[in-house]
Amino acid sequence: MLVKPAAPKQDYALKQLPSKLSFHIDEYYDCFQTETSNALELGQAYIQGLFKTEAGKRNMERLNEELDLSGNGYQRIQNFITHSTWSAQRLIDTIARKTSDLYASQDTYRLRDVGYIIDESAHLKKGKHSVGVARQYAGVIGKVENCQVGVYASLVWNSHSTLINERLFLPKEWTTNPKRCNDAGIPEDQRLFKTKPQLAIEMIKADLEAGVPLSWVGGDGLYGHGFELGKALDNMQLTFLLDIHSNQNIYLSEPVLSVPEPTSKRGAKPTKRRADVEPMRVDVYAKELASYTWPTVTLRDGTKGPLTLSIHTRRVWIWDGESERATERVLVITQRPNSSKLKYSLSNVDYAKTSLERLAYMQAQRYWVERAFQEAKNELGMSDYQVRKWDAWHRHMALVMLALAFLVKERILYKQDYPLLSSRDIRLMIIAMLLNEPAAVDKRIQQLEARHKQRCRDIERYDKTEAIK
Repeated sequence: MLVKPAAPKQDYALKQLPSKLSFHIDEYYDCFQTETSNALELGQAYIQGLFKTEAGKRNMERLNEELDLSGNGYQRIQNFITHSTWSAQRLIDTIARKTSDLYASQDTYRLRDVGYIIDESAHLKKGKHSVGVARQYAGVIGKVENCQVGVYASLVWNSHSTLINERLFLPKEWTTNPKRCNDAGIPEDQRLFKTKPQLAIEMIKADLEAGVPLSWVGGDGLYGHGFELGKALDNMQLTFLLDIHSNQNIYLSEPVLSVPEPTSKRGAKPTKRRADVEPMRVDVYAKELASYTWPTVTLRDGTKGPLTLSIHTRRVWIWDGESERATERVLVITQRPNSSKLKYSLSNVDYAKTSLERLAYMQAQRYWVERAFQEAKNELGMSDYQVRKWDAWHRHMALVMLALAFLVKERILYKQDYPLLSSRDIRLMIIAMLLNEPAAVDKRIQQLEARHKQRCRDIERYDKTEAIK
């Protein structure tokens, strides 16, 4: 039986959101310090501008129109993002620590439920001057397009997810072109080409050094299909569950690796190891599985019933073709109800001691990262920037992360009183209060209460259907 959410309280505490947003940003006062002044006021203004402007229209001109800045507001905002000396990385490190502390302060917190999920996101751009822009694969549209690609880290706890780190991917056409790097203000020590898994490793090490405890690391097929990230996480003694592609080769038993004896006296002697058995693709392996090898586990309660997953696990081995021994992994294959699509992952957990429910939970948590990207882009203008320089790109991302951290904090705070509160609800109520439109806030609260009642009715219908069965 599903549990009904508690009824929303009628205390209208949500009307304090604008002042709470200001207090939230004030907590990061030290991060905006420069050699001669503090840029907190402009940080406050920039984030208010992100909240007040609509998706696709968050350029410098529109932000300036929404802000009440003295002097030349446009020039001040442009200087704040592009030329000021406050550190985006210091701000990002602080966001990561405070987010981790926020999760840890909750009554139901368990470190084992906190995932560190790696994912990338593309930002479509025109021209060729914006830092890192190139024709490359953009997952947001599913094809190659002119874009910038960022690699991001998200800290996920239960149904809460926010971004806590980032790296801008620089294609080789950038790292091999000193003039483009100079024009975009890319520091000398950042001009070495790095793969996306290498950028992921950088972020993991940085957040560990920043004091963020990590229970396990996740990522999509780009990060799990090769051997680079998995080996690095093994060396860091971190648990992981990384998605893989359907053509990943596995061994169902540990292969014996040896250099074969020469078959003739002519020619060079063999020097490379070979396995004594042939590997199998994971999709081929999955096709041979019997239905009884797919138990069903429950992930969590949804509005219209429990969310379930069919799951198959097995101890397997993988080999990179060079190492002295194959590496043992746990293969995880899942399938959602009414779907023919299979999802494949590899993990370094202890197979004998790890439950199916645990593995299903870890694999399913990437869903919340996608939600974090949607909120950052739709509600906070993550992709709606007009900057070309290296520092400006990172500062914009840091400010979006700071705003997103506020949304997550407020949803956690109001999870009992307003369990259906969304990021969009919060943003629209902040806008209404900043524009001195209290009636609009009341309307939003009424809409929230209507959704709450509808969810309760859905739960009641589900419970009656289950009782009949």
